[in-house]
Amino acid sequence: MFAATTTAQPPLKDKLYTLETVLNEGRMETVFARMMRERFGRRILVNGIEIEILRRRNQRCVLRYVIDAYMPEQLIKFNWRVIGKVYRASRGERVFEDMKQLWENGFSRENADGISIPEPLDFSSSLCMLFQEEVPGLPLKVLARQSPQPEHFRQLARTLAKLHRCPIVPGAPFHVQEHLSRCHPTYGFLALACPDLSEAVDYLVKQAHAIEAGFYDVAFTPLHGDFHLGQVHLENGNVWLIDFDALSYGDPASDLGNMLVFLRAKARRHPEVQALIHAFLEEYFSLMNPRIAARIPLYEALTHLRRACKALRLQDEGWRNRVERMINRGVAAIDLMQQTGRMNGKLLHLIESYATATDEDVDWDELD
Repeated sequence: MFAATTTAQPPLKDKLYTLETVLNEGRMETVFARMMRERFGRRILVNGIEIEILRRRNQRCVLRYVIDAYMPEQLIKFNWRVIGKVYRASRGERVFEDMKQLWENGFSRENADGISIPEPLDFSSSLCMLFQEEVPGLPLKVLARQSPQPEHFRQLARTLAKLHRCPIVPGAPFHVQEHLSRCHPTYGFLALACPDLSEAVDYLVKQAHAIEAGFYDVAFTPLHGDFHLGQVHLENGNVWLIDFDALSYGDPASDLGNMLVFLRAKARRHPEVQALIHAFLEEYFSLMNPRIAARIPLYEALTHLRRACKALRLQDEGWRNRVERMINRGVAAIDLMQQTGRMNGKLLHLIESYATATDEDVDWDELD
């Protein structure tokens, strides 16, 4: 039997009341034996299980299960690798249902384009756990460090465009107010904690609402909600999109804004990243309406505000200066949005220029 592998974790105010159970080898062997009989046949045997905590937070814990299995009739031994996500009570089932919808609407492994998601396997209400297959490949954030290739970023763009073109409607429309609700702590608390920034925070929030009110005929799409280089795995031309906890329905420019905040920082520190940004945007807008580009700065501004709130929450060394920089960047993005939002034509060139700018007015440090 494999030994359970856990790593030291910081103290948490634990809201995951089933965590002790899902880390128990004997209990989980029983769970996986049932799942494997349903999937592979009743003659399959489970010889052991290895459990590893990958990420742990107050409201979610991600684990890897490696099940040592044996099929006696075929004399076959194999390891079944499963990712389990345990949530606090009444959470997680919606994520499982969304994944099933995606799987059934173009994201299964049989698709000719090679773009899929992890197969959703089961959701246990008693364990508050979602089970999904572990996908192969490496995250793009790892590949980008090792040997960044424009084709990788074109694959990234095709994956995001495929999600944005998917016909499902995962939840109620997600507007600026819902983006603001993701600030933790709230932007109001940020203004109280940093009174010298309160005017800028108020300006950013009010202008974001006003800009959105001026939008007409924005075609909402499924949104990843937390799209970055770690959410896409690549291997041999195949792509897997992962992590759908924040899946929603709204303006596709919001996923692009979140990504470009990260890529802009990389471009400033490593100028060669500009070619990767170009490849990403060119491929995405070959598949999607180029007018989406004009709305991207709005969502970059909201991303900076959210990250400023996070910096306040964590209060790492130098957090106060980081908060100020993020709010200033958010205001700069809002100002640019107001200047360019009504322009017609050449939108891809416009947003590329913005995404690769290095002037001091938009000087961005690398983010988490």
